Amino acid sequence: MAGNLKELFNQAQAENRPVFWDGAMGTQLIARGLVGKAPEWWNLEKPEQIEEIHRDYVLAGAEVIQTNTFGGNRLKLKGAGLEDKVREVNFRAGEIAKKASGDRALVAGDIGPTGEMMSPMGSLTPQQAEEVFAEQAEALLSAGVDLFSIETMFDLEEACSAIRAVKKLAKEVPIVAHMTFRKTPRGFFTIMGTTPEQAIDKMLEAGAMVVGSNCTIGPSEMVELIEIMRAHTPAFLIAQPNAGSPRLEDKKEVYEYQAEEFAEYAPRLFQAGANAIGACCGSSPEFIRLIREKFSG
Repeated sequence: MAGNLKELFNQAQAENRPVFWDGAMGTQLIARGLVGKAPEWWNLEKPEQIEEIHRDYVLAGAEVIQTNTFGGNRLKLKGAGLEDKVREVNFRAGEIAKKASGDRALVAGDIGPTGEMMSPMGSLTPQQAEEVFAEQAEALLSAGVDLFSIETMFDLEEACSAIRAVKKLAKEVPIVAHMTFRKTPRGFFTIMGTTPEQAIDKMLEAGAMVVGSNCTIGPSEMVELIEIMRAHTPAFLIAQPNAGSPRLEDKKEVYEYQAEEFAEYAPRLFQAGANAIGACCGSSPEFIRLIREKFSG
């Protein structure tokens, strides 16, 4: 196993393949019976379930796994009555992921949005956002995460606040930053109107080592998006599409793509310019196993 993220990317490039990321956490928790509680609560209540999910992704071939802390910031946890457990929830998540990964995968401290609107549309200022993200990042760093994954960001200023918070705590720890986009007749935009080019420039300037996109769109549209990003930057790019769009069947969410069809897009994502490939909502370890198979031999 490569010792750090840069070495991992170098190794993958030498082997003419992407770095293999993990897939959905929330989908796997729901499949195991999570209902009506914050996913992060299971870091304390059912750590064995979280460890099992991480281990399944590692066994499937993921070289980077993300901690179960997507909503682990104070503002997001407040809605679940867990705002006094920020450090405990995040530190435990890091411990669980490190135990599951052993020396077979790197652990990314996962940071998602606060759930609050940034000023001027909302009341959350960049300084306040940085403080919230720094609190979460410090706990994850204490648990020994190897890098950070800032994901599913729709507000560019919030994404950059998270990047800056991490950089102030640990300048040398790699940061992977994802924005989430929708395809419109005019092209790809976040819901705040940010273009991929604008997002890339600002996130790299703030200190991200890897930039890209996750969630919202499926693999076909993600290929188009990565092509746009690659035309704009030589930086490392990551792609983690959803398993397409969900629909309700018998009161359960069923996603558009099964693992086999989803994995067919992995070589296309790589050819489009993605240096790292994983999956997002609706995916499972089987998705990662089949993605990895596309580059074997």
